[in-house]
Amino acid sequence: MRRNLFLLSELVRRDLSVRYAGSFGGASWALLNPLILCGLYSLVFSLIVRIAPPSDFRGTYTEFLLAGLLPWLGLQDALVRSASAVTDQAHLVKKMSFPVGLLVVASLLSALVLQAAGLCVFAILSGSFGAGEIHLLPLALGFAFQALLLAGPAFALAAASVLFRDLAQLIGPLLTVVFYLTPILYPESAVPPALAWALDANPVRGVVGLFRAGLIGTEAPPLGRILPWAAVFAVLAFLGRRLFERSRKSFADVL
Repeated sequence: MRRNLFLLSELVRRDLSVRYAGSFGGASWALLNPLILCGLYSLVFSLIVRIAPPSDFRGTYTEFLLAGLLPWLGLQDALVRSASAVTDQAHLVKKMSFPVGLLVVASLLSALVLQAAGLCVFAILSGSFGAGEIHLLPLALGFAFQALLLAGPAFALAAASVLFRDLAQLIGPLLTVVFYLTPILYPESAVPPALAWALDANPVRGVVGLFRAGLIGTEAPPLGRILPWAAVFAVLAFLGRRLFERSRKSFADVL
C-alpha cells in the first residue's frame, strides 16, 4: 500500500512537471488558458449576447462564469488525459510490472490539482475585489462528487482507448455537447421549461452548482439531487474498474 502511494505521488509529480516542460510560460499556462477562455466567453456572452447572471447574485457575469468554467475545465482535462493514460505510457506498460490503474488515477489527480490551483487564485481575486465568498462544505462536496463522477468513465475510457484508438477522437465532440447542455455560460433560470429534463439528466450540473455555491455563494444543489447521482457513480466506478482490470492483460499485446 505504501509503495503504491509513493508510486502514485511520483506519477502525479511527473505528470505535472512534464505537462508544460519546454514551454516559455511553464506552469502559468494552467492559469492563462482558463483566463483566455473566460475573457472570450465574457466578451461574447456579456457584451454581445448579453446573458446576465442570476438575479440574486450580486457579482459580475465574469465571476459567475469562472466559478462554473474552472470546474468544467478540470473535469474535461481529467477525462481527456485519463483516456490516453495507458496509451501515452505504453513504454511503461510493456516493460514494467506495476499496478497500471495508477496511471489513470495519476491523470485524474493531476487534473484536479491544477483545477484546485486555479480555484484558489479565483477565490483570492473574487474575495478581494468581487463578490466571492468561500464556503468549505460545498467545495469539499464538489471535489468529492466530481472525483466520483470521473472515476468510472476514466477507467472505462482508458481501457477502451487501448483497443479502439478512434475513441480518443470522439471524446472532444462529446464533451462539447455536454458543455453547452450544462448551465455554465448561462444560469439555470435561462433554460426553457420544455428542456428541464435535459438539466435533470445532466450530472455535471451538480458539479458546477456545488462549486458555485462554494466560491460565490449561490444556492447549492439539494442533496436529494446529488445523492442519487453519487450512488449511480459509485456503481459506475466499480464497473469501470472491473472493466479496466479485465482488459489489462491484453494491454501489452495491443500496445
